[in-house]
Amino acid sequence: MSTILIAEDRDASRELLRTVLVAEGYHVVEAADGKQALVQANASPPDLFLLDLQMPELDGFGLAQTLRQDSRFAHTPIIALTASAMRGDREKALAHGFSAYLTKPIRLPALREEVRKWLPR
Repeated sequence: MSTILIAEDRDASRELLRTVLVAEGYHVVEAADGKQALVQANASPPDLFLLDLQMPELDGFGLAQTLRQDSRFAHTPIIALTASAMRGDREKALAHGFSAYLTKPIRLPALREEVRKWLPR
């Protein structure tokens, strides 16, 4: 079973993501900020990351850069989640090491499709 680490500071958003992904058959690990996510990743490396770009302590950009510098996560898929989608933000996220980019509110079919793309069964 593939493991997905969700780093999202909003409880309701984490709960929605967890519910959808568990129903899809994935094991989910959660973190409320980037620092917690880094601790979780080091303790039990996931197969995919879902990172909110705007989090306290360590934002999604900083966390993605830190993860990409670690050989264990150099090729692990990292999907950016953001509510503040401006022109050029997708390109900026991809340039910072993200594999994909989803805007909030998350469209559940798009989430499922993106996760399946990176974690084929």
